[in-house]
Amino acid sequence: MKNVLTTPVVQGITRREGLLSLLGSALALAGCGGGGGGGVASISSGGTGSLSDGGGAAISSGATGSFSVGPISGFGSIIVGAIRFDDSTASSILDDDGNTLLSNQLKLGMMVRVKGGKQKADSSANADSIEVRSELLGPIDSISGQTLVVLGQAVQVTVTTIFEEGLTGLSALAVGDIVEAHGFVDPVSNRLTATRIERKNLANVKAFKLQGSISALDSTSKTLRIGTLVISFAAPVDIPASLTLAIGKLVRVRLATTPAAGTRTALKIRAVEVEVADRDEAEVEGTITEFTSGISFKVNGLPVTASGITVPAGLKLGDRVKVEGSLVNGVLVAKSVKLDDENDSLKFELHGKVDSLSTTAKTFVLRGVTVDYNGSPAFVKGTAANLINGVSVEVKGVTSAGGTKVKATRITFEKID
Repeated sequence: MKNVLTTPVVQGITRREGLLSLLGSALALAGCGGGGGGGVASISSGGTGSLSDGGGAAISSGATGSFSVGPISGFGSIIVGAIRFDDSTASSILDDDGNTLLSNQLKLGMMVRVKGGKQKADSSANADSIEVRSELLGPIDSISGQTLVVLGQAVQVTVTTIFEEGLTGLSALAVGDIVEAHGFVDPVSNRLTATRIERKNLANVKAFKLQGSISALDSTSKTLRIGTLVISFAAPVDIPASLTLAIGKLVRVRLATTPAAGTRTALKIRAVEVEVADRDEAEVEGTITEFTSGISFKVNGLPVTASGITVPAGLKLGDRVKVEGSLVNGVLVAKSVKLDDENDSLKFELHGKVDSLSTTAKTFVLRGVTVDYNGSPAFVKGTAANLINGVSVEVKGVTSAGGTKVKATRITFEKID
């Protein structure tokens, strides 16, 4: 009997991976050995951008602006990674269907891509455009402990997972509920570590979606598998001619909402889009989705070269990392690579005016987020007695139990009238 889905034993190195390896080698040679280097890399690209010297320092060649990918960790306007972006300057705020969003629809834990102006001395920048991109939308297949299975993909809830306002944590969800999850996808296990989970009304959902690596492919039956989900692309499907489906390929898939179970029907399949414009400053938080070596790998599908700098020992496919550097011709030239702890990566920072203060419950609302100040947080430039509706504060904190609030660890009064 024919085996419909097959998994290969060996995967080859792609032409692009080879080119990235050559780029990394060139940078290493220019860095006089790649250890702590005194040389300067010189590669002609025909465009503007910045490269890296042997010690990982950025060398600007004319590009300007910033680029950040990661979860929203604060407001004031929005904070992504180490940069506070002024979203009032953005010419567009879009979801991944191209729908226009308002700034108040941006929420903690949402995964975003932000293109902005040059970073200022106070780690702020003007946002030019903001794209919200969730990784998974579909019905819950099962719930076990702190793990959901949605469309055949495992979704891990951690102490940093934020649940939408009004959803009282994981206990409020049930099998069959439609949920949208933002987070980091491990290509080895196709497990999504959730940074945010929202419940949706099926009547308002036009298509399901998921992001993951193809683990099995049958060109005869025109089926592929991501996680445990079998997907058919036999019917007319929107697939660009430039996309070659292959084992290990990281893709985003739009799916029909019917049938309710079994093989799902693909409506659209895309490679994960990466940024190709040169940027002096780039910060990307995500998982290593392809790995050639410690100096040549991809994060969320974006090629990275890390020659001439120290990278974490044992770096491998599926690791969650934060990479800072510069974008040159679609390659992130790293000046630092750090491992992320999924249980300690999201510390929140909120700026705004106190609203809906309850001195009994010791909560207030700030930029639409409920803040819990039980537990004696540190107060700076004031005390709890100075908390009144309308006062401007900065709150730093972590996710509360259940993921429905931010538990304040420090409250700083920015102005007391």
